[in-house]
Amino acid sequence: MNVEIKKLSPEFINDYIEYFDKIAFIDNKEWAGCYCVHYHWNNSLENELKNYNESGGKCFKKELAIKYINEGKLQGYLAYVDGVVVGWCNANDKTSYDRLNKKNCPGLYEDSNENEKIKSIVCYSIAPSMRRKGIASQLLKSVCEDALKEGYNFIEAYPTIGEISTRSYHGPYSIYEKFGFSLHKNLDDIAIVRKYL
Repeated sequence: MNVEIKKLSPEFINDYIEYFDKIAFIDNKEWAGCYCVHYHWNNSLENELKNYNESGGKCFKKELAIKYINEGKLQGYLAYVDGVVVGWCNANDKTSYDRLNKKNCPGLYEDSNENEKIKSIVCYSIAPSMRRKGIASQLLKSVCEDALKEGYNFIEAYPTIGEISTRSYHGPYSIYEKFGFSLHKNLDDIAIVRKYL
């Protein structure tokens, strides 16, 4: 099976939307419509969503994802097999995620130097029919290679500790071990793992 990894850009918006509309959550309808904007969420967007729901119209999160891809705020990698997206990894500069800022997650900033450039991995989504075929590993490999080229000090991720749960979208702890990440800190039910570059 030939897997091609492409860095998300405006050129691939239609592929991205089609993946989230038709493939990503066919086995998990509860998460359908996320468009992977969760970690960019803030109070201002929550208020916009309320107003949007009252006025009707198309999906707010879908439109937000398109806007953020065009602006370069939503970043990551798409995995293709035979020209069809079968996987996604949301990876970006840590400062791009509102949910990971110091106010919301102070524990993520202890022991960190403000001058360090940190790439954060916040989500994986693999098509149900393509799971356990090494797609996530290929996505992570691309994140690591590009983060090194882009001058990041380290890559950080937040896998769940213990039983696999709905928070498993962060990726399993084992995948990070395989790529040379080490445990930085336990924070409640998640681990902070880091790979220094």
